[in-house]
Order: sequence, then structure tokens, then C-alpha cells
Amino acid sequence: MPDADAVDGSRHFGVVCAGTVCAVYTPVDFTQEMIDRRAGDLEWLGAIGYRHQTVIADLMDETSVIPLRAFTMFSSETALYEHLSTDGKLLSKILDRLDGKREYTLRVEIDPQRWNDALVGRVDSLRALSAEIEAASTGKAFLLRKKLDEEKKRASKDAEQQLVTEIEREVTDKLACDVVSESRAQREGAFPQINVLIDRDEEAHLQELHASLADRYAEQGVTLAITGPWPPYTFANA
Repeated sequence: MPDADAVDGSRHFGVVCAGTVCAVYTPVDFTQEMIDRRAGDLEWLGAIGYRHQTVIADLMDETSVIPLRAFTMFSSETALYEHLSTDGKLLSKILDRLDGKREYTLRVEIDPQRWNDALVGRVDSLRALSAEIEAASTGKAFLLRKKLDEEKKRASKDAEQQLVTEIEREVTDKLACDVVSESRAQREGAFPQINVLIDRDEEAHLQELHASLADRYAEQGVTLAITGPWPPYTFANA
């Protein structure tokens, strides 16, 4: 059993097994109506989310896990058993794939001003326009600089996606791992990130690669933050 507080603050855990797949759960008196009423109670929601994460992390240290989201609820032990029985083959295949692996996240943080300055070196059309400015007369150069600023705005989004693709390619070339990238659009405007599923014995190599990539992109205003290990949420349903 997990050596952690359950989602309700107790140490009350149960186990339901169907074949070789087992589920660890805590019986709670939550209802969907109760959860909806407390949707604005960030302290309550955060405490449950934190305890849920701690339980999964503790289990992950002992075995392969398929982490479910906080507030995943079943009406009874029977309903949970039926779920395990119905999807047992699929769950077993996922657990086999996740065996011995953990998830890390590489978050691509970008300084707007430094990234804007670096675009000329990354985008051929901007580099050509910059060279034209250098050779132009004062009046023409003034107009071309305005054009360059506009072109940078248009090029920034594509260049950012190219950056993420470059980093993803480096990760897959250097490490035997699964990778899932998430753009700003997928993350509702937050910085893009790359989720990596690696064997435990590859973790040191990931740290070395992270340091190398961070040095490579620092001059472009790009900070590559690494977090983890996490339960494999991103890869549990793949």
C-alpha cells in the first residue's frame, strides 16, 4: 500500500484485482454535485490534487502504474472490478510498455526580446532582408527596418515550432524514448513543452542532453527547463 496520505487525508486504501491488473483506491464520500459546489475552493482542490499525486509517485517507486486523474471516481468496487475486467488486456499492454519508465518534461521558455533578435539568424528571409538593410541608403534602410519588424512578427510562430521540432529531434536521436510535444495552442498559450518517457537507466543521459541543449540555445533567449520524474500521465493512454 502507498506510504502516503490518501486523497481524503486518511490512510485508507483498498485494492481490487482482475487477473494480473490491480487498482489502488480510496473510498470517499465525494459526489459530483459536491465537487461542482467547491469548484472555486482552490485550497481544497489543491490539497486533493497534491495528495493524489503523492500517492501515485509512491506507487511508481514500487511498480508500473497507469495514473488516473484526480477525481476519477467509480460508483462501487464492483464497477471498478468490471472496468479492470473489461479493459484488462489493454491495461496490461500499457503497463508492459510503461514498465521501468518515467516521464520528464522539457519546457521551452522564451525571452521575447532576445528571441526576436535571434530570429534573423534562424530565418533565411529575415537574414536576407537584414543584409539588404546593411547595404541600403539611410531612407531605404529606415523603411526596410520597419518591414523587418513586421516580418519578424509573422515569422516568430513558425520559428518557435521549428525550435521545438529541433529539440524533439535531438532527444529522439540521442535517447531511446517516446516523445510527445505540446505547442502553445495545445497548452492554451503557455510555453511549449516536450514530454519524454525514458527508462530509468537513461535519466543521467537525459540530464546531460538537457545541459547541452540549454547551453546551445541560451544566446537565442531560450531557457530549457526540466522537471520530473512524473507519473506517465502523457503516455498512459497511448
